[in-house]
Amino acid sequence: MIKYKFLTIIVTLLFLTYRVLLPVEVVGIHKPGKTSTVVIVKNFPITRIGKISWWKKNHNQLSKQCPFIISPENHRVVFFEAEYKKDSGTDQDSDLLCFDDMPTKVNCISKENRPLLIRHYPDGHTEYVTENFFQRFLQYF
Repeated sequence: MIKYKFLTIIVTLLFLTYRVLLPVEVVGIHKPGKTSTVVIVKNFPITRIGKISWWKKNHNQLSKQCPFIISPENHRVVFFEAEYKKDSGTDQDSDLLCFDDMPTKVNCISKENRPLLIRHYPDGHTEYVTENFFQRFLQYF
């Protein structure tokens, strides 16, 4: 019994180490409105501190690709960890967020996994709203 517990702990630690070391990949950046930006990512950090520090380290690099990310009019940056899919027009797709700036029909994402929301306020302060795995898991109970 102790062997199985030890093996479970080792496998869990190896998986978490692997997951933490994966680099974040920016899949797409979209500007659906005047005051918001949507960033699609893969392998986003798991912890709140990791998400916020990743943004602080990389927002200048992202703003070189898309200057509107740090413009004064952009009050909200929303991160989604998702893959693009096609909207089939059924009720099951009602929870999809679709982007008109893409020439392909595979231009929608699921709005379920939103790991980070950044709000910039006119008075200069910034608010970070994070979602973690446990919040998502516990909503089903």
